[in-house]
Amino acid sequence: MRLRFSAMVILTILCSPLHAQFATPLKDSIQSTVLDERRDIEIILPANYGNDTTHYDVWYVLDGEWNTHTFTNIFSFLVAIQFAPPAILVSVPNRYENGFNLRDRDLTPTPIAYVDRSGGAKNFLSFFERELMPYINGKYRVSGESGIFGSSFGGLFTIYAMLERPSLFRFYTTADPALHNDGQLIPRLAAQRFPGMTFSNTVLNIGGREGISYPEMARDLMDSVLTTSAPAGLHWQSMLYPNETHGSSVFKSNYDGLKYSYLGYFVRNARCYPNHGIVLKDRPVRLFVPTDNSDIRYTMDGTAPSRSSKKMDDHLQISEPEKLKLYSFSPSGRYDHEIPVELRSGDYLRPKKAAAKFKADRRLAGTFKANASGLMDGWVQIDKDGYYVFQLTPPAGTKLFFNDSLLLQIDEKTAHTRQAIILPLRSGKYALRVERPADPRDNSPLYFGLYYSENGQDDWWANPIVKW
Repeated sequence: MRLRFSAMVILTILCSPLHAQFATPLKDSIQSTVLDERRDIEIILPANYGNDTTHYDVWYVLDGEWNTHTFTNIFSFLVAIQFAPPAILVSVPNRYENGFNLRDRDLTPTPIAYVDRSGGAKNFLSFFERELMPYINGKYRVSGESGIFGSSFGGLFTIYAMLERPSLFRFYTTADPALHNDGQLIPRLAAQRFPGMTFSNTVLNIGGREGISYPEMARDLMDSVLTTSAPAGLHWQSMLYPNETHGSSVFKSNYDGLKYSYLGYFVRNARCYPNHGIVLKDRPVRLFVPTDNSDIRYTMDGTAPSRSSKKMDDHLQISEPEKLKLYSFSPSGRYDHEIPVELRSGDYLRPKKAAAKFKADRRLAGTFKANASGLMDGWVQIDKDGYYVFQLTPPAGTKLFFNDSLLLQIDEKTAHTRQAIILPLRSGKYALRVERPADPRDNSPLYFGLYYSENGQDDWWANPIVKW
């Protein structure tokens, strides 16, 4: 079922125009005092920018005339599948002078003997810091956090910028960076500076080809420096791709770099399932946690998890829920949060004597309409002792009463989120009442069900007792 649903989502996305996530690009330019020239730029706003008040991250794309199309398409896909939030993209194309591309001047930190007019990265970085970024921040609704992407010399510049201005950007993403230039200047500079540098949840991604280019472009040296010396606040990953070229590695580097930058966004509202209920000490329950595209860690002794704690892998068995701690980490720190475990240890519930007076014709008699508004009221027969799970996706205002007690009440914050409540029940008749207030603005179904679990470890959703 899960695979079929995922396939349908992906098919829908692939059949839709990816640029639907972004508005038509806006051409603009800025007069630079630092560079003593006018620089063309292109602004690509989220599609809903004009209809909301959201403040967005800003991503700057170097070599904009080559890289922006690919970067925008990949970002659009990640937004569509909720791996990343919408953002403002700023394409920074190179300047040409009499047909000569000045990228080598802007992107290299020091003069290179075989490259004409090179070594101007210091000025280009000042252009970003003093002119371009303040211009964008003043004209658009921005979050205050930015990312930069560069490939080849652009990747060289990106890591240079990180070493020179570690807090200027939150995200530094590169594709096949030319780190071998000037006697491997950037890896050597990183080795010298890292011990005295302070980062605060800064994210670095380096992608590129595997094979001979890995040592030839000093990727191996950079990886070694990062492994041994990267400061604690710098979260980084290095990716190698087989059967790619210097140009084709841009695609995968974009994809992996953006995914890593926003790791944790997909599970920012993650919950464990069952998310409410009672666990018998001698009968462990299997707990599910959505772990796709995440870094969720856990402990089972009551201590707070760290990034080095055991990683959550879809499910685990628990017998003392009060001691379980779940925490979702993100490289940027923006999506770090504790995942609540709202189960408790306890004993079997027993049917109240009043339930024995129910007549057979009240067995879940209800006035539920097609849109699920109304009332379900009656009793359910529990034939044998064991775990039972209530599952529903309720709108705001829904109340669930069981055994004459309020079991669940839904507010706006938890509306339309799946609720699963596991309870150990002794055999007998139990009063059950579900109130779903009518709301003409919300005709969403309730998806209510009561399921039996043989031992708390099985696929209980395959054993329905009641479904509405």
